[in-house]
Amino acid sequence: MKKSSNTNRKDYFISRVAWSCIIILVAFTVAIGKLASVQLVHGSELAEKQASFTNANIEITAARGDIYDEGMNILVQDATVSSVYAYPESIGEEDVPGTCSFLSEKLGMDYEYLYGLLTDKSQNTVTIKYRVDNRIAREIQEANLPGINIKEDKTRIYTNPTFAPYILGFTGTDHTGLYGVEAAFNEYLSGKNGVKSVLFDSNGNASESASTTKKESQKGDSVVLTIDSVTQYYTETAAYEAYTKYNARRVIILVSDVDTGAILGMAAYPSYSLDDPWSVSWAYKNSMLPSEGDSLEDQQLSMWSDPFTSYLYEPGSTFKIITCASALEEGMVNLGSVFYCGGAEYIEGVEIRCDVYPGHHGDQDLATSMANSCNVALMKIVNLVGPDKFYDYIYNFGFGTPTGILLDGEESGMVSANQDVNPVDFATLGFGQGLAATPLQMIMGLNAAINGGYLMVPRVVEKVVDSNTGETVMRYDPQVVRQVISEQTSETMRYILGIVADQYYYLGGYESYDMIGKTGTAEQYRYGSYDGSLVASFYGALPESDPEFSVLVIVDEASGDQTYGSNTAAPTAAKLMANIYDYMAAKDMLSMSGEDVKGAKIIPDVRGSYAQDAVELFESLGIAYTLSGGESGIIVNQSVHSVEYTEGTVVVLVVSEEAQGETVMVPNVTGMSVQKANEVLAQAGLVMQIQGGGIAVSQSIEPGTMVEAGTTVTVTFRYAE
Repeated sequence: MKKSSNTNRKDYFISRVAWSCIIILVAFTVAIGKLASVQLVHGSELAEKQASFTNANIEITAARGDIYDEGMNILVQDATVSSVYAYPESIGEEDVPGTCSFLSEKLGMDYEYLYGLLTDKSQNTVTIKYRVDNRIAREIQEANLPGINIKEDKTRIYTNPTFAPYILGFTGTDHTGLYGVEAAFNEYLSGKNGVKSVLFDSNGNASESASTTKKESQKGDSVVLTIDSVTQYYTETAAYEAYTKYNARRVIILVSDVDTGAILGMAAYPSYSLDDPWSVSWAYKNSMLPSEGDSLEDQQLSMWSDPFTSYLYEPGSTFKIITCASALEEGMVNLGSVFYCGGAEYIEGVEIRCDVYPGHHGDQDLATSMANSCNVALMKIVNLVGPDKFYDYIYNFGFGTPTGILLDGEESGMVSANQDVNPVDFATLGFGQGLAATPLQMIMGLNAAINGGYLMVPRVVEKVVDSNTGETVMRYDPQVVRQVISEQTSETMRYILGIVADQYYYLGGYESYDMIGKTGTAEQYRYGSYDGSLVASFYGALPESDPEFSVLVIVDEASGDQTYGSNTAAPTAAKLMANIYDYMAAKDMLSMSGEDVKGAKIIPDVRGSYAQDAVELFESLGIAYTLSGGESGIIVNQSVHSVEYTEGTVVVLVVSEEAQGETVMVPNVTGMSVQKANEVLAQAGLVMQIQGGGIAVSQSIEPGTMVEAGTTVTVTFRYAE
């Protein structure tokens, strides 16, 4: 019995071992099969997927080229910021809510929007936000959020963000130019992006020590404008002063070199700030967008539209310069020609009146007819030329076709076809009614009447240079389109316009300057009819003998009694021309003395910037400064900004070290003066942006709101009625 029991135990043990071996063999066979399947069937797919989790190529955004004025003063340059991006596959479901909450708070983004981005597993990489302040980016990086990483990005910084926005333009989130020179010269300004290979750990965090640069980025070429910063400053000041003084809808001013077509200054008010072009300025919305129904996108597109190349208006009496020059060139009139004005003239039974009706000018010679801006005389003059010839001159002076300036969105203007014009419309065409021109067409055409007869292509860019070597890549020399009239006719026109300016316009105390010019006032044609509103203008140049520069001032819909070119645009232009002429004379004297003359600098407004950034900018511009309150922190005030810098001036930059990284409460400044409001906001560690003048009536951020120190508060001021 005992033997049998031992045998059974032995058999049972052998049986268990056998089954264990069989199970192990089966398991091993399954494992081998699974491994084979992974390696042979899905190997490449899984390897690729694994590589995407552990290795990625990150694009290195190239720095765009700088933009300079004609004196090589920097106006726009790149600064380093950060972009926040994510790897959704590396973010666990349990981590998504907390990550979204953190990023929503730090970046000011919608939680639901972030949740959608981070749970979208169809994309390996998603960009959460471009152009994030480096300090905030560091906080995000230090939080070590799974699958969230930071990369270097670029943004544009401006010497003055409200300086020449329609010339400079701005860039989009992808750092590509959208408007102005940024868009028109994007091919040159854009650099070549580089590529960096980055390894990630199991949590999706980048290992910078394992990063390798596969291709370095290359900075774009730089652009040198024809714009003179001091002239531009005077031009912008004149536009703002005219806008507020005459309570206008808008003021547009152009300054050009009469002989070369170079644009020296371009200003329109209201406009927008390049620091935040997506926000429609209060002044623009109030003046230009009376309809509440326009979408934000429509408002933005309207605000960004370049008024110099796209605003169409009837020139009115400034166009009489073209009529007079055409008749002189054809030999139909001369300085001794006499024209009788009885106050009105009938054309095919239609009475067309002069401005003095029921009065009259009587007999008047050619120059006096121009000085009187006599519609009757100009009707007679244009009829002497005749439709066929006069239309040739209209087109030859550049109307009805784009000027060729290297900016996007230029309109052609509107000129009715010769065969369609009737005698009444043709008669009124002689004094600037029935056609529409852009400001740029107008100043170029009128320049041709006084510069020897040459229609020039307007230029806003002088050259493109290599940012590394300084060598010229492309130069834009003066370009003649055609000679429209003779030197002799042009000389006669300067003489006539000198008489016009000397005797008949109130130039606000600037009569001693040797100015020439002509005013214009025309009714606005909108929505298929004339609406009764007026656009006033003045074209002028100096000196009369050989004009160096010209100015075109357009005042759209001035209010009250001051609605005509003679009492709005002319005095504005006279003051502007005197300032520019004195400035140019001073530059010439310095040049003759042998001193190194570099274009004047405009002191940038750096309030709200970090002290280190402000110091770097001031040192690059060669502007003397001193720091008050510390060497690090936020610039909460400065002694002077947005004006021409002169040697000996020391700009005091007030630094708040306490403000750095803090949140502060926005005080109530309504009812305060500009100076008092600025002091109160500066003491709170905030920056004030001014809209209007007088007493504060509103502010962009409600009093009592907690915001980050250095935040800009836009305060709207109005004068008492």
